[in-house]
Formats: sequence, structure tokens, C-alpha cells
Amino acid sequence: MTLNKPIEINCYMNTNTLKKFAQEARTKLISQIGAKLELVLNTDSSLLREKASQVKKLQEAINASSKEQVIDKVAYTWFNRLMALRFMDANDYQPIGIRVVTPKSGYTLPEILDEAKQGNIPDELPVNQQHIYDVLDGKIPSTNAQNEAYKELLIGACNHLNIVFPFLFEKLSDYSELLLPDDLISEFSIVQDIIDGMNDEDCQEVEIIGWLYQFYISELNDELISSKKKYKKEDLAPASQLFTPKWIVEYMVDNTLGQLWSEINPTTKVTDNLEFYIKPAYKEQLQARATKSIEDIKFFEPCVGSGHILSYAFDVFYKMYEEQGYNPSEIPELIITKNLYGVDIDQRAAQLASFVLLMKGQQKHRRFLRAVEKKHIQPNISFYQDFEFDNHFKNATALGSLITIEPEEAKAYKVDKNSLFGERQAEVKKLYDLLGQRYDVVVTNPPYISSSRMEGSLKQYVEATYPETKSDLFATFILRCLELCNEDGLTGYMTPFVWMFILSYDKLREIIINKHFINNLIQLEYSGFDGATVPICTFTLRNNSISDAKGSYIRLSDFKGSKVQSPKTLEAIQNPNCGWFYTVNQTDFIKIPGYPIGYWLNLEIVKLFNECETLKEIANPRKGLVTLNDVRFVKYWYEMDFYNTSFEGVSKSEVLSNNKKWNLLNKGGGQCKWYGMNSYIINWSNNGQELKDYIIEKYNGGSYTKEIRSESLYFKKGITWGGVTSGTPTFRYFDEGIIFSSSGPSAFPNKEKINYILGFLNSKISLTILEVFSPTLSILSGDIAKLPIRYKNESFVNNLVNNLVSASKIAWNSKENSSLFTQNELIRIIGQDIEETYDLYKQYWKNKFFQLHKNEEELNKQFIDIYGLQDELTPDVPLKDITILKEETKIVNNQLVFQEKEIFAQFMSYAVGCMFGRYSLDKEGLILANQGETLEDYLEKVGMSETEVSFLPDDDNIIPILDDEWFEDDIVNRFNEFLKVAFGKPNFEKNLAFVEECLGKDVRKYFVKDFYPDHIKRYKKRPIYWMFSSPKGSFNVLIYMHRYTPDTLNQILNGYLKEYREKLNTHIEHLNHLIETGSSSEQTKASKEKDKLNVVLRELQEYERDVLYPLATERIPIDLDDGVLVNYNKFGTAIKKVAGLNDTKAKAKVKKFDWIDVKQIR
Repeated sequence: MTLNKPIEINCYMNTNTLKKFAQEARTKLISQIGAKLELVLNTDSSLLREKASQVKKLQEAINASSKEQVIDKVAYTWFNRLMALRFMDANDYQPIGIRVVTPKSGYTLPEILDEAKQGNIPDELPVNQQHIYDVLDGKIPSTNAQNEAYKELLIGACNHLNIVFPFLFEKLSDYSELLLPDDLISEFSIVQDIIDGMNDEDCQEVEIIGWLYQFYISELNDELISSKKKYKKEDLAPASQLFTPKWIVEYMVDNTLGQLWSEINPTTKVTDNLEFYIKPAYKEQLQARATKSIEDIKFFEPCVGSGHILSYAFDVFYKMYEEQGYNPSEIPELIITKNLYGVDIDQRAAQLASFVLLMKGQQKHRRFLRAVEKKHIQPNISFYQDFEFDNHFKNATALGSLITIEPEEAKAYKVDKNSLFGERQAEVKKLYDLLGQRYDVVVTNPPYISSSRMEGSLKQYVEATYPETKSDLFATFILRCLELCNEDGLTGYMTPFVWMFILSYDKLREIIINKHFINNLIQLEYSGFDGATVPICTFTLRNNSISDAKGSYIRLSDFKGSKVQSPKTLEAIQNPNCGWFYTVNQTDFIKIPGYPIGYWLNLEIVKLFNECETLKEIANPRKGLVTLNDVRFVKYWYEMDFYNTSFEGVSKSEVLSNNKKWNLLNKGGGQCKWYGMNSYIINWSNNGQELKDYIIEKYNGGSYTKEIRSESLYFKKGITWGGVTSGTPTFRYFDEGIIFSSSGPSAFPNKEKINYILGFLNSKISLTILEVFSPTLSILSGDIAKLPIRYKNESFVNNLVNNLVSASKIAWNSKENSSLFTQNELIRIIGQDIEETYDLYKQYWKNKFFQLHKNEEELNKQFIDIYGLQDELTPDVPLKDITILKEETKIVNNQLVFQEKEIFAQFMSYAVGCMFGRYSLDKEGLILANQGETLEDYLEKVGMSETEVSFLPDDDNIIPILDDEWFEDDIVNRFNEFLKVAFGKPNFEKNLAFVEECLGKDVRKYFVKDFYPDHIKRYKKRPIYWMFSSPKGSFNVLIYMHRYTPDTLNQILNGYLKEYREKLNTHIEHLNHLIETGSSSEQTKASKEKDKLNVVLRELQEYERDVLYPLATERIPIDLDDGVLVNYNKFGTAIKKVAGLNDTKAKAKVKKFDWIDVKQIR
């Protein structure tokens, strides 16, 4: 049904170059053909009047579709033709014996044109030879004689090739001839592009045809997939393409066709030369297969694409025929006419597939194309069209090979040649014959289209006909291929591997396990295939069941990257004892809930599902709520008023009575074990009434419980994890007072069981079993519910987990991102100077890290013993899997290495927090964290007067960050003061030098260049300190958003920007004096500096006049409840641009919010 992108190409072929060429060729053809179409439609000339019928057909085609569709069709038609001509030229396959688009060696013009200039035009060409000679000789006037002559020769060559390739070279009497680009022989022509883009070496492999076609439409493919919209019928073919690596094609064919042949002919040597053939582990269980002539073996590709699977199948069939002693000259015709069959919804691809097979025949027998011309040999390949007069094929371009035709129907279908639809009926008959017979082998890489994106009629058909596999089209095709296959035939697939594990495909697994047989299967590593955005497996099925037989499985999960998948597969085939090759009886899968294909699980683990209770029964794992509008209802806690937010450790009754608007929310996050990642909050004012009303409105009056799930469990303590993870799943404890979302599913065991179950979930036992239920990025509550739990040594385990949670809580709360953060670690662990403090810091956290690591390994040991899996698992935990100190350290050569730049960047962030009064050196914890708070509030909270506090916050909430010390409250001055207070004046110079050494630059450079990017990253693009900055960054001031007032911009304008301009002007006066009186070198230096400052002054003047002054006069208010995304975008270009926050795309998004006054967004 869909186009399978091409197989891997030989190492000398540069696919990046091919892709660039194909995409540029498409752009050029569309442009040139579009221009030609406009010319044809809007020009009245004698030449066009002679071709009135073609012009009429063109207009009819446009009326039936659109100009764009006609242009696209003609463009790809000419691309395919020129590509085919170039391939035949490069291999000397042209039936007329002359190259059509390629020059002879040492020449520049196409050989066919050079020959014509010499008076040699092949008689076979259906052209007016005399007319061409007269044009070339100048007897007939022409603006470009050679180009005009070549155009006639090219069209003539295409018309002649219609005899051999009628599917690709239709007679050019239609409008496609009219729209052929005018420039065909210059160095800038599309023909020259084809010659350059397809070098002779590349053309030695016929697979280049498919590569180029797929690259030709790759931009359309990318556009469709990224759109996230439901597909239209015409989108289905380009949207569902996927590359099929060469080795996977070989594996599928080797283990279907090769396996079949080995059973028909047990003494065959063919399989000895099939590199990816896996000898079955069930030979004894096989019943003898009836003898069958090789000419009667039928191989079908229901989603034929550009023919790459059939191309390799041709090679295998050829070996089989050779082994049987057939005459080499007979073999290509026999394979093409008797063995290979294919069909696709993409006409273009099907045409190329037919061309590819004929080229394979020509490669094997140099006179094959003569036989094709003489005998009218054509591949058994067709394409789907919508036929209104036939009930089966009314919607064929959407349903494709899912259409069911019974053999009796195919036999009974007759073509009425005298009927109005006679010609069309003949085309339908081909489809009846293809779908109405059963095949010995069916192999495909089916389309991957989820139900949410299926075209309407396709979705309806799949749901009605294949309800077990309605989640995705690839799964439907698994069943459909089995239907198309003879009993005891073989099918091969490359698909996403989700069907093996997740709940949506349990019915499919049940069908396969009970009614069919998994011959063999290869599960690729998650990123093991570059061409797909989903993890892949490839497998072969036998269309019957075999009792007490074992299938073969190869697990490549431990081998990262596409380049190693093929070698590791071959290694496993050659050495089944490698450690990633398994033989399993598929009936064992029935013993696991949901029948996952857990082929690597030890039988001891499988037994657990019958022996143990599951977490469903004792932990109650649940999915959690969905807001339908996170950007409105969900924020980070630090965006809001601290006093208006309810944090952890609060009971449900307290939450509902404290009347606070925001509440902590479990919403997943990165890898974090034991505790943490509780940075999100949700608007739960009045028990979530605003959110509930919003959901009711979205569902037109429906119940909010569709999305607000498991509300009775909100605010209870439990265990949570990330619903989507990019690595090993991690589980963590959370206290009372927290709500949970679908992104942060949670479990709620009894309080006395929480630690034990949390320990189990983070152990190797859980993670090993979980892989069989959730090998993808998603960890569902239903997956957790299936895990078997066994109790033993509970007191010891509980104590161990308690220590792990405590250590992780300390680590998490040592970061500003935590709402329980109190002070920076370099302030808490204070020594004689900052260097000693840093040494103490490293020692403290190194001890914490390795104690936690030791405890995790002990926990693994406990659970391995409890589950009796000492022979299967080790307790070892790689250092990289310890999830504390992820930003502060790296693991290098299995050593913990502290990252001083990050540690001191955190120190600088804390210092800035103290400058603004968010934190204090005199009191731990948050101080000013509510909207509009002032210096007076700070003094009241720390309980000191201005003269008593050790480090006073900035009084006007504005701190300049400039390239030099232009203001007293310059950020560097303020930091120096902070450092003196924190670590003492006597060691100030030494301390400052050490800070700069750790940062890798001086403090001013750090603040000017690095601080704000660091802050943006640390606060996940929701900064609490905002930088107002001129366009080129010559002027920068920092403010704290919680202390912002409508007068802040006016203070920046009058207290800093204008004053800065005045200071620059004063400095320029000084420079003028130097220019007049200084030495030659002083004058030169002063002159250069003056020029730079004049540029800066113009920048500042424009910033003041056009940006800051107009905003200052508006006295813009902000509301913290709207969040940083909204508030930051109220200040237009006055504020620093941040990608993903106030860039063009983000701003456009904010302007569409229907819950704010978008007129405030600038």
C-alpha cells in the first residue's frame, strides 16, 4: 500500500549528495513546468493552435484537480523518465543502442543529438527525421536549433521506449509533452542536473532508482509527518514511507523465500549463501512439504513501493533457478512473469518497481530487453485506482491491499470489452487477480499510520474489518499479509516493535501466538534505525501453528546505533551462544499478562506471574489528570507567588481549606530516583473548579471526569514516575499534598508498603520485567500494575529505601529548583576560604554519592535474592545510573568528576538571588517570593534593620550588567561585596581569583556573556530574573520579576539608560581631548574607541526612543498567575530575546491564548 524507501546502498554511493540532487531537481522541475504551464495557458500562437487537443486536455486536467497537482504530476513524470534514461545510458541498456541523455566520453551534448548532427537518427525512433535535420542545418529558423532538435529526439526516444516500458514511458501526445522544460541541453538544464546527479558509478546498482524517487518526495513526506494532521487520501502514500535497510530486506527474504525453498528442496545449497538466513530450531516438528515446481512459487509484496524487496527476491529466485539447472537466458523472464507480484497505492512507485525488475533482468541477460520488446513481457505489478463502477475498488487509493478479494471472485470477474468501462475493467481485473490469489511468500514493510491520523474511509474500514489491530495500519497489515498467504506459507515484515508489548496490540499477539508461528524475529535497539522515529523490529511468521516448536529471536537492545545492527545480527546468526540469540517456545508468552513477546525472559521470571500478586492489587497505579491546556493551568512553582501555592506535606483537608490557587503536581520529568522532580504546580483554586469548567466546556457539557481521573487519590502520598522517559525508568516517593497528571502517573500502596514497593520498582528485578511490558518511551500505569511483587526482609529493605529517599531529598533540595531550597551549598559548607569550602563540598557530596550507590547495589542484591535470580542478574549499578548530582558531576572513566563551572554557576545564581532579596545571607530559605514585595518586606522577614543585615538587597530592583563599572550598583560590584560578606574581606582577592578560575573567565565576562543563558537553562526558559537589553546588548539591566512594578521601566529609563548615555557622552569628551592633545598612539586608540561609542550611542538612542520610552509611559502591569510565558511577552523588544520564550514562534503562540488580554502582548 505504501512506498517502502530504499535499501542501503553500497559504501561508495553518497546518499547525502543524492538527496540534495533529487530535492533540487524537484524544485527546479516544478518551477520550470509551472512557468511553462502559465505560458501555454496564456499564449496564443500558431504552434499551440496546432496542439489544441493537448491544450484542451491540460485544461481538463486542471479543472479536475488543480494547477498545483498537474504541475506536480508532470514534474515527477519527467523526473522518473529522465532518471530511467540516465540509468540505461550508464549501463549501455538503451534498446536503440545510443545514449539518450548522456554524452559520449569527451563530449558535452547527449549522444543522440551528436549522432543526429552527424546524420544518424535511428530508424526505430518515431520522429520526423527530415524536420530535425532541417532544424539543425538552419533550413528551418529556430532560436535554439540544437535544443529544439534534442527535444524532438527525447520525446521520440520516450515514445519508442513505450514498447518496452509502457508503464513508465506513455505515448507523449498528451499535455506532459507541452510542459517539458524549454532548456534541455545547457549546463543549467535539468538534463545536465540528471547527468551530474547520477554518476556512472552510482548507476551500477539499480537501487539508485528507488533512492532518488524517495529523496525526490522526501520534503513532502517530512512536511506531512510533522503536520500532525489527519491525512487526506492523497497524503497516504507519501506520508507512510519508510526506508527499508538493505540488511533487513535480505533478512526478510532469506527467512521466507529461502526457508520455503529449503523445505521444498531439503538438499539445497542456496540457503548456505544467504547471509541472514537463520536455521530453524524446529526442524523435527516440521511436516514434510509437498514438492512444488520453482515456477509455481509465488512471492507477493502488497506495499511494493519502488520494488526493493522484489529486487532482492529476484536475486534469490535466480540462485534457486540456477541450482535447478535452468538456462540463464530463460531465468529473468520466468522470475518476472511467474514468481514476483506487487502492488501499491502510489502509481509512480509501482512504475519504478516494474522498471527495476526489468533492469534486474537486463543485468542478468544482456539481450533480455529485446525479449521484452518481442514478447511484451511485463512485471506482475500494478497500482490502485478508484473505480466508481466496482464496489471493491471505489476507495482503492485509501484502502490499498487491505481490500479483500476471494479467489472465487477473481476467477469469476470478466472483462466486457464492448462495455463503456471495458478498458477500465481490464485494469480492475489485474487487481482482482493480484488480490484474489494466495501466495507462498508475502513480505512487506507496511505503512505506519496511527488510527488518529488515518483518512476517514480508511479508519472506518480498519475499525470494521480489523478491530483487533485498529490502533495502527502496520498491525492491520500483519493480519492482512497472513490472509494473502497460503496455509503454511511464510510472511516477513519490518514494523515498529510496539506490537510485541503494549496493551493496544494484545489481541494481535493472541492471534499470532495461538494461530501462527513466529519463525524468527530481530528486535533492533531503540535508535537502531535512522530512517524511523519509532523503534523497529523485523520478523517472519509461518501461516500455521507448530506444536512444541521454538522460534529464534535476536535482541539488539544493548547495541546502540544503526551501524552495528547488521553486524551484531550476523554475529548472532553465526554464534547462537553470543548472549543475544534466544530460542523460545511462544506458548510461554501466554503465561505473561497481556501475552507480551518477552522472549529474553528467564523461565523463572515467567513463573512469577503465576506465583505472585501484582502491583495492581496492592499499589493501585493510576494515570492521572489531563488539563487539555497545560500552558494555561500548569506552571513551574517559581513563576508564582510563593504564598499562593500549596506545597508538599499538606493533607487534603488543609489544601482544600487554605484557599491557595496553585498546588504541586507530579508531571514526570527527567531521570530522578527516590525523590525530586516536583517543580510543577497546577491551578487548583476552589478544588480545581476553573479547570473542571474548562474541560466541561471543551466536551460540550460532558463530564470533567473524562480528564480529571482518580480525584479521590489526590493529595495522598505515593510513588510517581515519568510517563515518558528517554532512558531507564526511575521511580520516586512523594509526600501528601500533591496532585498527579497523566505525565506523572502514580501508585498508592499502603503507607507501610511504600518504601518496599519503591525499592522494588527501582531495582533490577522490576526494570528487567518492565522491559517486556514497556520497552518504548512510555511507562503506563497499566504496565506497572502487571509487575509481580514478592515480600521478604521487609524491615531491612524499608530502612535501606528510607536512607535512599533521605539522601536524594537532601540532594534535590540543595538546588534552587526545589521549593525547599534554603541556601547554596558553598554557603552551607563554609570553610576558611572558598577553595577550602569547595574541597569540603566535594568530599561531602562524594561521600553522599557513593553511599547512595552502595545502598542501591545492596537493594539490588536483596531483591535478586528474594526473587531467586542470582544466576540471571548482578546487583551492580553503573555510576551513570545514580541520579543525584547529574548537573554537578560527570562520570569519566568510571570516576566521579566534579564540574566546577556548573557548581560555581549555581553559586553565582544564588549570589544574584541575594542581590535581589530572594535569598539572604542572614536567614535561610526564600525571603522575597511574592508579587510586589519590597525592601521593607525583606527587612521584616529577616527580622533586622538596614544597618544590621550583612548584605542588603538592591533597593530599586535594577542591577546593571555592562562591560565596565559605570554604576555603583553594577553587578560585579555587588558580587564582590557579596563575596566579602560571605567569605570575609581578608581573603577576598584569593577567593575572587578562585571563583574566576572555576568559572573559566573573569566575573564580569561571566555576567555579561554567560549568566543569562545559564539562568534561562536553569529555570527551563521561565526565568525569574529578566534582562532588559538594547538590540546589540550594549545596555543590559537585570530585574527580579516578583519585585517588578509598573514604574520599573521608567526607573530603568531615567535612572540607568539616560544616565548611561550621559556617562558615555562625558567619556567621549575625554576622548576628544585625547585626540587633540595625546600622543600619536593615544590619538589612534581614542579615535577607535570614540567611533565604537558613537555606534553604541546611536543604538541606545534608538532603544530609548523607539522601544523603552513608549513602554515606560504605558506603566505595564504583570500578573504572576499568568506565568512567565505571558508576562515576559508584554515587553516586546525591550527585553532579551529567548528562544522558546519570546521568539517569533513563541510570541505567535501567546497571541492565540484565549484566556488573557492578547492586546498586552507586544
